[in-house]
Amino acid sequence: MTALVWVVALFVVGLAVMVLEVFLPSGGLLGFLSLTAIVAAIATAFAELGAAAGLGALAAATLVVPAVLGLAFRWFPETPLGRRVLPPPPDPADVAPSAARRRELEKLVGRRGRAASEMLPWGVVEIDGARLEAVSEAGPVDPGTEVEAVGLQGRDLVVTPVRRPDRPQAAEPVPPERAAADGRSATLETFEFEGLDPPAT
Repeated sequence: MTALVWVVALFVVGLAVMVLEVFLPSGGLLGFLSLTAIVAAIATAFAELGAAAGLGALAAATLVVPAVLGLAFRWFPETPLGRRVLPPPPDPADVAPSAARRRELEKLVGRRGRAASEMLPWGVVEIDGARLEAVSEAGPVDPGTEVEAVGLQGRDLVVTPVRRPDRPQAAEPVPPERAAADGRSATLETFEFEGLDPPAT
């Protein structure tokens, strides 16, 4: 065979083995053989056909190898092995609620209810008498905690605990007798102002 035939044959064998490596993983063995065949084709082109042919073979490898790999990875998921290795994407109907269901959930946004189970952060809430799957955006929530629906995530509500501000308790008035016994200041009503009058002259 002529040098040109050897170059083409090595190049084709290298590409074919490269595709096999994608479909039949061999731990890198087929990839090494593919790379060896392609490098041998380029070296043969330089040695037997001259620098111009060698540069042409190198340019062809630079363009053809990525294209072949892209096509191989494009076809791989459709093969029996690819279907076993790469599971099909989920059906949109399984991850997104129907239009009617979504409208029902959207009506609950802004409503308040209570956590019917412990949320870690997923759990069950009860809003308007209905028990629904929900996720807490604020982390774990104890059962019985008041929550508010703030949005949707897939088929579930997003809730957040309702934070109620703590109201300070008003201090109880202290009777004058107790204030005096405790050494505290008495109120103005019980203070004897007569003792402050200057003596008569």
